[in-house]
Amino acid sequence: MNYFCNRIAICLATYNGESYIEAQLNSILTQTYHNWTLFIRDDCSKDSTLAILQSYALRYPEQIIIIPNSARKSSGSKNNFASILKWVNKHYSFDYYMFSDQDDIWLESKIEDSVKKLHQTENLLSKSIPVLLHTDLRVVDQDLNLLGKSFFQYRALNPTITDLPHLLVQNNVTGCTMMWNQALNNILHLDNENIAMHDWWITLVASCFGQIVCIQEPTILYRQHKKNVIGATKVNTPLFLLKRLSGDTKIKETLNLSIVQARTFLHVYRKELSPEQIRILNVFINIAKQNKFIRIITAFKYHFLKQGIIQIIGELLYL
Repeated sequence: MNYFCNRIAICLATYNGESYIEAQLNSILTQTYHNWTLFIRDDCSKDSTLAILQSYALRYPEQIIIIPNSARKSSGSKNNFASILKWVNKHYSFDYYMFSDQDDIWLESKIEDSVKKLHQTENLLSKSIPVLLHTDLRVVDQDLNLLGKSFFQYRALNPTITDLPHLLVQNNVTGCTMMWNQALNNILHLDNENIAMHDWWITLVASCFGQIVCIQEPTILYRQHKKNVIGATKVNTPLFLLKRLSGDTKIKETLNLSIVQARTFLHVYRKELSPEQIRILNVFINIAKQNKFIRIITAFKYHFLKQGIIQIIGELLYL
């Protein structure tokens, strides 16, 4: 089967994105791969974002669909993405699925490169195997000036790490680069408030029940600006080290969120998980009940470790 036949659903979540949304929409519209539908849900923007979206939907009615939103206040990006995917699944069926942020720029062959790699992976395995694909990113400032040629290097991430213990502690898959197949989409169950982040949850599902593959080349300009919901801080710099050593409460918050998420994951998927996966999840969930010394020993024994030496030091300081 020619990979150009695969139908793609792109899920774009917006909120007060008038500054950058047109550039992102244009980068999607000029992709080399054309067999896609863009589904957009605005999260109660207070600026002109919705008006911009409506103008594009009128110009490209066959490709852009705005999902109605009757809410009176913003629910956050995680819930917005989950709502989009839930709506799409109710009304349509696609071969592959993608997320899009409102402020990035997609390189022109992003969709084509992703489809080709995912299609090849399915041919090697089976279409019944859940597959998650992701790519590297090029980090840029608000004016698209280069900050880092590789997000993986910028954040000291190793995309070849796909095992459950490591991913319970730190996600290394960025949502706006994801593409996943129907087999994975069928088992996601994203509608749970205890999910830390939608892309992190999807990564855990793929790790446990399928395959994670990576294109280690950037397919996106990852724009960093003051309004980023989740930005990219450069790792292994003196400033980053100082923040970690001086007491960064965000580390503790993230660890607590990861434990809550793991408990929810075990509850949702217990019947499908292997005995070993259940054991790993239970150990991780109960790590906070142990004393400091035992927590550190457990983290090393089971590989509940972040990626990069500075990240690991920060984790162990506040574990």
